[in-house]
Amino acid sequence: MLYVIRHGKTDWNLMNKIQGRVDIPLNDFGIQEAKLVKELLNQIHFFKIISSPLIRAKKTAQIISQDKIPIIIDSRIVERDFGEFEGLNKEKFDYSSFWNYSLNNKYVKAESVQQLLNRVYNFLDEYKEMYEKKNVLLVTHAGVIPAICCYFKGIPKNNNIFTYHFKTCEIIKF
Repeated sequence: MLYVIRHGKTDWNLMNKIQGRVDIPLNDFGIQEAKLVKELLNQIHFFKIISSPLIRAKKTAQIISQDKIPIIIDSRIVERDFGEFEGLNKEKFDYSSFWNYSLNNKYVKAESVQQLLNRVYNFLDEYKEMYEKKNVLLVTHAGVIPAICCYFKGIPKNNNIFTYHFKTCEIIKF
């Protein structure tokens, strides 16, 4: 079974700022969230934990692992590259069209929706075969989880992949 969680809370989450690939650490609340998730997942034997390389995801993975479960870092589940929008508040640009699959807007620096899905689908295709009969935990980001949901559930009818949105440290099973 594949378990997916979003990293714990950061200060930028509290400020509603787009953090993308900016390497923002967990805040104290985010550390506590990760410890709570560790307890919730304690009865599940994970073969591996696969984490984004960003510190907020790695720290969440380390707290859950407690050096008992191997952690693999994979850049294909790093947060979406928000490019020119990183650090902005979501109300400062057209956040809805930014996530629209059918529009697939191209940006100066930011990753398009279809580029994100291609990257994440490639990752899932590889790992699905390798760990099909084992429990694997992915620790990733709010922008990557919608792509994972699209892989398993399809593109939402409204074409906005961010329809699949999850809170920090929320657990999703596939």
